[in-house]
Amino acid sequence: MSQTGRPARPPRPVRKLSKRLDVARQLHDLEQDTALDIVDIERLRASVTRCLWLFLAVGSVFTTTGVQDFLAGDRSPADPVWWGCWGVEPCLVGILITILRWEAAMIARDIDIDSRAVDWLKRFLLGSTLVMNVIPALFPREGGISPGMLAAHFMVPILVFFLAEVMPIVQARCTQARRAITLPEKAPTPVPPPAPPVAPASASASASASAIVSAGFIEPSAPAQVPASAPVQVQASVPVPSLTGGAAAESSPPALDGLGIPAGMQAQIRRLVDELDRPVTAVDIQQATRLPLSIAARVADRLTPATANGYAH
Repeated sequence: MSQTGRPARPPRPVRKLSKRLDVARQLHDLEQDTALDIVDIERLRASVTRCLWLFLAVGSVFTTTGVQDFLAGDRSPADPVWWGCWGVEPCLVGILITILRWEAAMIARDIDIDSRAVDWLKRFLLGSTLVMNVIPALFPREGGISPGMLAAHFMVPILVFFLAEVMPIVQARCTQARRAITLPEKAPTPVPPPAPPVAPASASASASASAIVSAGFIEPSAPAQVPASAPVQVQASVPVPSLTGGAAAESSPPALDGLGIPAGMQAQIRRLVDELDRPVTAVDIQQATRLPLSIAARVADRLTPATANGYAH
């Protein structure tokens, strides 16, 4: 602890080492995740494909010059055909790559391609590029045969063909490896059970009144019309503190036990008697408790002597 009461700051080497340890722990947790293998495979696929595209483009440039020389012949750049011959080899290579990409998609889905037309199309494209590159080297217009140029015009077309053949295989195998990785399933989130429905206050009061009528204490009668705007609230039972002494016993209202009214309603009626500055009536009791008018009248009869003698506030 420092003199100001704050905890002492650790030395700088300790703070730097703590940060490095935190980074190491986070890296260790990430490396244990199975999804990291998917990221590594995708990075490898993108890197290998980028390099193959680069070398394929370089090889296609070389074969394009051989095909253009074979097709143009003795024409000069002033002839439009001389310029059109430059587009023949890119067209052949593009068709070859498109076919091989389609084959890669089928291989990744374990679908065998049993079609001789596809094989013959690839062979025709390779053979056309190979022949148009080798003939100018075998029969040069000027000078003799150059072994180096003959070997180059013979090897580069074959190399371009196999590069185009390997690229879709790389794509297909990387896709298969990525799909073979199984990620752990997440635990389902627990759903809390639904809360039990709460009966409305008015329904509880009506049920209590119906129970009183069915018990045989009173006879049912038509309830009085109560204005719709009158608020009705049934509050929970509040314990009434017991009073000791003769004076306290005289000031308490009469008991309502003989009418079969619940203790909560009895406490509500007693509070109503205390709040009114006049004798309580059956209508007052019915509006506050939703009791039938006959029961409210009997309650008012019991409470009227007490209020008439001046016990109410």
